[in-house]
Amino acid sequence: MRVVEDTALDASFWKDYRETAELVREDGGTRVTLGWTDRYRGVAFLVFRYFTMRRELSKLQRWALTGQYRKGGWFEHPLSQVGFAVLSALMLWPFFGLHLGGLALASILTSVVALHELGHMAAFRLMGHRKARMIFIPLLGGIAIGGRPYNSRFEVAFVALMGAGFSAFLVPIVIAASALAGGGGHKAAPALLAALAGCAALFNIANLVPVWKFDGGQVLRQICPGPVALALASFFLLSAFLAVGWRAGFSSGFLLAAGAVFSILSLLTMGSGVKPRHELEPIRTVDRFAIAGALLAVFVIHGCGILWASAQLL
Repeated sequence: MRVVEDTALDASFWKDYRETAELVREDGGTRVTLGWTDRYRGVAFLVFRYFTMRRELSKLQRWALTGQYRKGGWFEHPLSQVGFAVLSALMLWPFFGLHLGGLALASILTSVVALHELGHMAAFRLMGHRKARMIFIPLLGGIAIGGRPYNSRFEVAFVALMGAGFSAFLVPIVIAASALAGGGGHKAAPALLAALAGCAALFNIANLVPVWKFDGGQVLRQICPGPVALALASFFLLSAFLAVGWRAGFSSGFLLAAGAVFSILSLLTMGSGVKPRHELEPIRTVDRFAIAGALLAVFVIHGCGILWASAQLL
């Protein structure tokens, strides 16, 4: 079998896809062998297809034995995702030290990732997606998935920006809470809240770096009218990110290495996007400037959060 038409993706996405089903009669029954062949575009897609096939076989076996078909699976179940988040925090714990402080930092980082993806999910719902879900992958982070394909470039930019935009509302609140806790004579609470603010700000501002697959790269590609404007905006945003890191106390060598890594990642992933079936609706000029202003505001908020947290913790 081959896919000749898709409601979301261009037919070129499926040109290397083949699906086979082999039925062989055996004593007392029939052995069914399913096979998928594709250009997997990396290990992650191959692993995804592997587990998808296992699920299909499991559902087929359940139907053959009981005559019942059950939608969904345990992987997307909310309890499973909570379990994956807890597992991710436990796996991160040794990197921060096997003590209560290390567990707190691992839990903070996991919570920051969850809040970031929650922002994407909220954006999907605001854009009219009837369903949105989060897939949490231990150590690798998470991904928010909408309920339908994108309709417009504005929708792509808005959903991408809201990951960091949602946390931009929370970082000032956490900073104020830390200041209030410090004024009340507490010691552990202000440091913990400062770590939360700093981690949230650093994680989200890093997602705004103009790498092709990052949120910042997604936003800039939708709002920049041409390749020259995209290159200038990317250079400006990456330079601002490195400047914030320098003011926060990171070494020049580390920042140069980070800039080189981000640039290489952007070049390697450039043009690797999946072509949709229909061209997205163009973004209006007023929406272009609105998203650009929001991107700048979110970047400034998280940049200030990093500088404040570094002054409190260092």
